[in-house]
Amino acid sequence: MSSLKSLKLNSCNLLRNNLKKIENKNILMRVDFNVDFENGEIFDTYRIESVKKTLNFLKPAKRIVLLSHLDDPQNKDPQYSFKKLIPQIERILKIRIGFLENFYSQSKEKISLFENLRFWSGEKNCDWNFAKKLASLGEIFINEAFSVSHRKHSSIYLLPKLLPIFYGLNFEKEINLLNKVLKTKKSLALILGGAKISTKLPLIKKFLRKADLVFLGGGLANTFLKAKGFEVGESLVEKDIINKIKKIKSGKILIPFDFYNQNLEYKILGGVAKTDILYDLGPESLRVLSKEIKRHQTIVWNGPLGYVENKNFEKGTLDLARFLLKLKKKFILVGGGDTLAFLQRKRLLKKFKNISTGGGAMLDYLSDPRNFIGLKCLK
Repeated sequence: MSSLKSLKLNSCNLLRNNLKKIENKNILMRVDFNVDFENGEIFDTYRIESVKKTLNFLKPAKRIVLLSHLDDPQNKDPQYSFKKLIPQIERILKIRIGFLENFYSQSKEKISLFENLRFWSGEKNCDWNFAKKLASLGEIFINEAFSVSHRKHSSIYLLPKLLPIFYGLNFEKEINLLNKVLKTKKSLALILGGAKISTKLPLIKKFLRKADLVFLGGGLANTFLKAKGFEVGESLVEKDIINKIKKIKSGKILIPFDFYNQNLEYKILGGVAKTDILYDLGPESLRVLSKEIKRHQTIVWNGPLGYVENKNFEKGTLDLARFLLKLKKKFILVGGGDTLAFLQRKRLLKKFKNISTGGGAMLDYLSDPRNFIGLKCLK
């Protein structure tokens, strides 16, 4: 671990060092309010709550416009408009928030939320004209959206080239947490879950050079097991990357060997039927994982280990969370949108001391901080 290098934020770009520079200024602040919701009810509030300290710090500013995306609509679908969510966001933050439907809208409130950035193709296309329109809404840009700062989108990559940039209090906190992982001289265990392995495969390869243990759970494990010749039934498998996974050979990788299928039937690796769908981690796999984790001082967890959207298949992930909370004198970092949403539903999230709002961003930074999109402007 001693060969790993972190990227230190430039002190002159830290918001906490530049209070005078934001006084009576119009601020553009990128946040991540991309939350799970239904009928106007927001289920995971942590990412919204995480900007409270920065907003409080910005009281001397003249006006604040918050920028965020919501899901990934193909057009301006009213279902994904922030307009209907603002009452909930106001309750979460305990402040009044105006709404800006487009570039020509006005608000009487000091703090306003701009419409879903992905209603405009220029956001994902990293379009200069779109970025210039965004920049016209403020004089200073603040990035308080670490969780999306691995994406080369206009509001992340181009705005810092058009406006002076500062990093929010939570962004700074997250970078410091991740740097602590990178700088540790103690053994590192990585627990990866979630649905698909394809987007995480390059990161897994890099982590195999950095971590001492890599545990793959959830859908990631299904594809890995299939590539190694095991029967996984009708479980989620990404067939197009099977050949790439076959080339991965490492004694650092630990994978589950017992599961619960769609009928809550207990299955052992080698005894999985062709009609089975593996939805949750089995108790013996968790027991072995727990035993291995105890050997490591730094533990990073990103992604659920089962189909946690269904309460019948959340036990493996829930048991892991409870086990981690019992560990003392270890540095444990949890992250990823699905992970945080699950922990919040179970009222466990705030019991963890070290939290990253990022999923892909967290893994991207840990794998190569020098190429992290959100910090490119510091070079």
